[in-house]
Amino acid sequence: MNEFMPSTSTNSPASPGGTWPARLVTAYYQDHRHPVNHVLHVGVGWPMAALAVILVPFHPFWSLGLIVSAYAVMFSGHFIFERNMPTVLKHPTTPFVIAGSVIRGLCGGLARLATPHRAR
Repeated sequence: MNEFMPSTSTNSPASPGGTWPARLVTAYYQDHRHPVNHVLHVGVGWPMAALAVILVPFHPFWSLGLIVSAYAVMFSGHFIFERNMPTVLKHPTTPFVIAGSVIRGLCGGLARLATPHRAR
């Protein structure tokens, strides 16, 4: 199992009785299992979308083109490799929930790095 995938044990918040965001994150990971789809998302689509956000004030039309292209690349990963419907079409709030999950994980990692370790 991927270190970034939530656990699906019965005691996990990602289990069927877990919170709505935890269930959505679990469903997201289930819809993104193919390695090529993962690369198309993480290595191509998301960086294009991030660049589009940065470019909005300077080149709004380029930004719009990048966003459309980023989604086209990511959707093609679903339709060609995963053979499933993109999660964002099933649950439109997914990008915000996933972004929140990633930000929480990054903040937790940064907090652990900033905390001094005591010698035992």
